[in-house]
Formats: sequence, C-alpha cells, structure tokens
Amino acid sequence: MKNKFLIIACWSIVSILFGAGCKKGPQFREFTYPAQSASGINYNVGFPGMNVTIKGTNFDTLTGAVKVWFGGIQATTVVSCRDTQIVVQVPATAVSGKVGLQVWTTKTDSIGSFTVIPAPTYKSISATRGNPGDVITFTGLNFLPDVSAIKAMIGSSQAQIVSNSATQVQFKVPNSVSGTPVVKFNDYPLPGPFFFVGNEQKITGTLIGHSGSYGNNANTTIAAAVDGNLNTYVDAATASGYVGYDVGAGKSAKLTVVRYAPRSGQAARMVKGEIRGSNDATLTSYDVLYKITTAPTVGVLTETAINAANTYRYIYYYSPDGYCDIAEIEFIGTVQ
Repeated sequence: MKNKFLIIACWSIVSILFGAGCKKGPQFREFTYPAQSASGINYNVGFPGMNVTIKGTNFDTLTGAVKVWFGGIQATTVVSCRDTQIVVQVPATAVSGKVGLQVWTTKTDSIGSFTVIPAPTYKSISATRGNPGDVITFTGLNFLPDVSAIKAMIGSSQAQIVSNSATQVQFKVPNSVSGTPVVKFNDYPLPGPFFFVGNEQKITGTLIGHSGSYGNNANTTIAAAVDGNLNTYVDAATASGYVGYDVGAGKSAKLTVVRYAPRSGQAARMVKGEIRGSNDATLTSYDVLYKITTAPTVGVLTETAINAANTYRYIYYYSPDGYCDIAEIEFIGTVQ
C-alpha cells in the first residue's frame, strides 16, 4: 500500500513540474510573420542555372525561410533574400509552368509563369586578340533572339552588340584592358577564352620567389603557380612567401590585369595577399598594386583589372601569412 501511495505522489510531483514547464513564462515570445506579397519576376523565359529575381514585400532576409518552385520543381539554391527581393537559381530539372513561392508559412501557388528553354552553349570565338572597335563573332547554340536580353563584356567593360542570331553574337571590342569575353543571356554568363586587347600580353620572365617548400615537397615549389594547372599549388616552407617574374634587365612591365586561383581547400589563405611591383632587386622597396580582400573561388581564375601608374622590372604575388598557397597566377600587360 505504501508503494502505491509513493508512486501516486511521485507522478503528482512530475506532473506539477512538467505542467509548470509548459506554461508561457515572462520571457516567452511569439512571432507572427507578415504575409509575403510578390509583385512579379524579372524573366518569364529562361534556362536551368540562370538566376531569376522575384520582387515584392515582406520577404524577410533569411534564405532558409524561402522556397521557390518552377513547374512544381523546387529550387535548391536561393542566392539571396532581402525584404523586397529574392534571387533564386532555376533548378537543373525545372519544367515550364507556374512559379510558386513560400516565405515562412505563407505560400502562394503562382506568382507568375516561367517557360524553360535549352541553355545556351559556347562553341567558338573568331579571335582571341583585337583592337578597340574590331568586330568579334561569338558562336554557339540556343542564343536568345531578343537583343535586349543580351549583354557582351570583355572583362568588366561592356561591348557594343552589332548583330545577333540563334547561333551568333557579334560585338565590338571596347576601349578597355584585356579580359575574359562573356556574353550574358538574361544575365546567364557564357564565357569564352581570354581575350587580349591591343599589344597586351601574358607577362613572363625569370621566375622569382621564395625558396623551397613545406616538407621539401618538389611538387609544391613556386613553379606550380605558373604551370597552367589549377590542380597543382604552391606551399611555402614558412608562413610568408612570394612568386612572380623578373622581366629582365633594361625592361619594365606595366600590369593591367592579374588572374589568380587558390589552392583547393585553402582559399582563405589568399586573403590579405598582395600584387606588388618593384624596381628594387632586393624587393625592399615596392608598390602594392592590388590587395586581395575576399577568398577567391577554387577551380577558376579570378580576374582583376590593375590600375598601375608605373612600370616595374619585378611583378609578383606576396603572401604575408598564407604559406603562398596559390594554385595559379597570371600577369597581363605590356613590356617595354
């Protein structure tokens, strides 16, 4: 009998404790999110992989709270979200149909329609060198017919489009430095091979840099930075290191573009890295031409225009504390 009363008493205490724990305390807050309202999407025709922008209100700023469907297929990549705009990537398996949107618990079955067409593909370019004003032909498949949906670039400079068809876009070389030619269809980028403007060239010379490598690995010396292989990399023996070129006695280089790629898995080590120019053989005196402030993308060459006012015999990449972990670097400009 005592055991029975003991069990009842214990359950009573547990019930009181857990019952009290379920009540709303003074710090308990409930959130009611306002219903999202979409006013439309920027493109109604496109292809998998391109970004689409949804305009509206009450979208909040958390991408994890957003779901978008294209023809019933949910997008896997919400690129960004702010209160009045959502940028989402059309999924690889998207089909034509309604575009659905859900933000938090508010779902709209249709905010518009989207027609899926085959993505454009690159085939060839008529030249990889030219002067400002030259007409270049960019060839491929599935190009959009509407010229207003097309933008041609060389590096960061926009080019004038001369003509376009389903398989070609012709544009004039802008008055700019060298760069990668990119034709965008509804902001979907289609790059071609690097394009040299005027007499600019890839700058080379005698390879200079720190000696040795971490663990004396022959595969991770400074030579790996200029071997044309994004899968090899430099790994210095000490935290600081550098790699670049001496263009030669009596010569000087004017740098206009630099292209670089990080070691896989160590992209953050390129942050604070510097592109330098010097006319001092000891490199004690130098100019910082560019400083890397964000981790570059692995597996591709990040391209940056350099506004160098002077010319230099020595141009190089310097890593203050990242073990010079770089997969590849290219210097573009003119040599006198």
